[in-house]
Amino acid sequence: MVGLELTRTELKFLITYDEYTKLKHQLALLMRLDPHADSNTHHYSISSVYFDDLYASRVSEKADGIEYHQKFRLRSYSRDDVRLEYKTKVGVMTNKESLWVSEALMNAVLTGDEDTLFEHVSEPLIEDFVVRHRLDRLEPVLVIDYDREAYISDVGTVRITFDKNITAYRYGSDKAFARRVHEPGLMVLEVKYTGLLPDSIRKIVFSQKLQVCSFSKYYMGWMLWFN
Repeated sequence: MVGLELTRTELKFLITYDEYTKLKHQLALLMRLDPHADSNTHHYSISSVYFDDLYASRVSEKADGIEYHQKFRLRSYSRDDVRLEYKTKVGVMTNKESLWVSEALMNAVLTGDEDTLFEHVSEPLIEDFVVRHRLDRLEPVLVIDYDREAYISDVGTVRITFDKNITAYRYGSDKAFARRVHEPGLMVLEVKYTGLLPDSIRKIVFSQKLQVCSFSKYYMGWMLWFN
């Protein structure tokens, strides 16, 4: 199965716009803006379709405080590229496997079209999706949309993101009915790195006395729509 080797640390914080403004200006001195960001807004848009089984196991794992999480999602970006992702997380350690997919393959994943999926089963991620689809009857459940402002550094392969305007709506429903998954004036800060977080960046991030949280966009969206 893909996604078992956990090599990356991921820390999440729920922050205010004032905290964001301070952090952004400080981090910009040490890191560079993600090249995919819009030159005017400094962010790019992300839309993710999350899959779950009939028992909403991904939600139950989170609600029960289970440290091990795994999920499939189809993620698209402002430039219309789409990839299938499989994310594994144990505590703050993560791993993500991904595969860029064509429109035909994307539709096969969404509809469970095994004839088309089997044409690409030589790809480990597709093979694993087919197995999980058969065993768990995975279905697309929820769409999460947001704007991401990202900063990167080659030292420690650090990636720091500010996720804003996070909304959720049921898969197959009208996007016009999307609902915000967090209180107004807040956003999610994510700090991701491999190995050690450089001291210069660590000092900036923790200078605000921020508290690490376990914020899950999918879990919060699911609770809005299905709880």
